[in-house]
Amino acid sequence: MKILVTGGTGHLGAAIVPGLKRDGHEVRILARQPRVDPEIEWAKGDLATGDGVAEAVAGVDVNGTRALLTAAQQADVEHFVHVSIAGLEHLRRMPYSRRKLEAEQVVRSSGVPWSIVRATGFYWLLERMFEAMLGRRLIALPAHARMAPVDSDEFAHYIVECVGDGRRGEREDFAGPQSLTMIDLMEQYLRARGLERRVHRAPLPKRLQATITAGNAPARARRGTTTWAQWLEGSWTPRNMAATR
Repeated sequence: MKILVTGGTGHLGAAIVPGLKRDGHEVRILARQPRVDPEIEWAKGDLATGDGVAEAVAGVDVNGTRALLTAAQQADVEHFVHVSIAGLEHLRRMPYSRRKLEAEQVVRSSGVPWSIVRATGFYWLLERMFEAMLGRRLIALPAHARMAPVDSDEFAHYIVECVGDGRRGEREDFAGPQSLTMIDLMEQYLRARGLERRVHRAPLPKRLQATITAGNAPARARRGTTTWAQWLEGSWTPRNMAATR
C-alpha cells in the first residue's frame, strides 16, 4: 500500500514513518522542504497554501489532515486517517478545541472513507510545558485536575495499526497507562530532573477541574505501557540538564 504522510518530518510523523515501512508500505511524505532519503518518496507542498497537495495525493492512501480531503476525494483514495486529540468535546470553549472539532466534522462529512484516531497529550509536550514553567516565581497547578498523557512513539504504533487493519470510522482513544493529577505529574518531573520547586495548588473551581480531567483523562481508552516516570528517565540528556538549570 502507498501511504501519504503529512507532517512526516515532525515529532509524531518521524515515529510513524518507520512503522509504515516495517509493515511493507510505500511511504510518500508531503513537506515544504523535501529531504534526501532514497527509501522515501518526497512530495514538495504546503498544506497552508495548498501548493502541491493534489499532486501529492494522486494514487495513494492518505494519512493526512483536513486540508487534504478535497484532493483525496478527487483522487478516489481508499482511507483517510485523521489524527486528533482526545476529549475535545469537553474543552470546546477553547478556540483550538473548536477548530479541531470542526476539522473532525469535515472528515466525517466527506466522501472519503475515513478513520479518526485520537490521543491524549504527549509526554514531550508536557515536559516542554513544565520546563517553561520553571522560570516563573510561582508554579501553580490545579490540585485535582487529572491527565493521562502518553508516549507519542506508542501512539505512532497505534496509528500504523489503524492504517493497516482495514477498519474505518471512529477509533478507540489512545491514552497513557496512568491518570495522575497535574501536581503529581509536575512533582515527578522535578524529582526526575533533580530540581526543587514548591508547587502551589491553583484555586480553580471544582467544575473546571472536572472539565479538565474529562478532556485529558478518558475513562475508556486503549492504553500505552510507558509511564511518565519511565519516559522521563529515558528522555534525560545533557541538553535537558542545561535547559532546566
